Formats: sequence, structure tokens, C-alpha cells
Amino acid sequence: MKQARKIKKLFNRNGGVATAQDLQALGYSYYSIKKLIEEGIIERISRGKYVFYESNKDEYFLVQQIIPTGISCLLSAAAIFNYTTFVPNNYHMAIKSNYYPTLPDHPPIKLHYWRGKQYELGVTSVLVNDSTLRIYDKEKTVCDFLKFRNKLDMNVVKEVIKAYIADEERNLVKLKHYSKELRIESVLSNYLAILL
Repeated sequence: MKQARKIKKLFNRNGGVATAQDLQALGYSYYSIKKLIEEGIIERISRGKYVFYESNKDEYFLVQQIIPTGISCLLSAAAIFNYTTFVPNNYHMAIKSNYYPTLPDHPPIKLHYWRGKQYELGVTSVLVNDSTLRIYDKEKTVCDFLKFRNKLDMNVVKEVIKAYIADEERNLVKLKHYSKELRIESVLSNYLAILL
């Protein structure tokens, strides 16, 4: 029990995540770390990164730790912005097209390999359950739904766009700018003509 308290303090100091080096500095060998995992005291989230098993950090936090350069997108972003009633089966993360992380079995993550403006445009941060997450802003999220509409459920696409239009904080100037950058101006115009 004393051991668990000592480890918990380390994780609390490090914002909920500790590396193998952090644990080794406390005197734990690789064998000891493996034993901590087997005993259910800590959980491995990626190579050399662990969370305390009783951590109150949610899965969005874990996903961000597993893929630090990842950006919440599409269904995950829409869910965070309350633009959809659909509950995604996976955490949708955009990553650079030349990055291939090793994913754990849990939490389930769906990667979207994007490059250039598709990856870089509209990145922001939001606070979700005391965790700071990298996410595409509302306008980029809407553009992503329009750009990939043929690969998504059409009802969800419509729901997201209607929710955005109803959002008092929407920024149509930014939305139109993004649509131009992503070459979906005519698609956006068609949807706005119907919904506005």
C-alpha cells in the first residue's frame, strides 16, 4: 500500500503520466515495472509510458498521451463540441501521414493520415474533464465532415452542419476561408444555401 501511495504521488506530480525513466528514478527496475502492471497498480498506455491504474484521467487524456502529435477530429471533435448525438466507437485522431504509432488494444483509436493544410489548419486546444486536448476548431471540423462526407454517415454529416449553424459562436467568415483552403467551397455553398 505504501508502494502504491509513493507511485501515485509520482503520477500526480507528472500530470497523470509517468515514463519508465521516472519509475526507474524511484528505484523500479524493468522487472519491477512489469510486476506493477501485472498487479494492476499501473497501466501501460504506450511504449515507456504509464498511467496510475486508479487515475481519474479520462480516455481522451490517454489517447492524447498515446499519440502526442495527434489531433481530435471528425466524430471525436463533433462529440466534444456537442454537434452530434452519435457516440463514436473509436477516438478519431488526425496524424501526419508519415507517422505510424503503435496502438494499444484500449482505448480504441482510429487514425486519419492527413498532410499539409488538411492536417495543419484550424488546430486549437480545449479543456475536457481537466485535460487539455489538441483538436480542430469548429469550422475545421465542419469542413472535415464536408470533405469526407462520402465516407461518413450522411445523417451524421447533416446533424453536425445543422448544429454548427445553430451555434451562436459560429464564424462563417472563418468557415468560408477554410473551405477555400481545403478546396470544398462549392460543397459548402450548396449546404449553406439549403440550411441558412
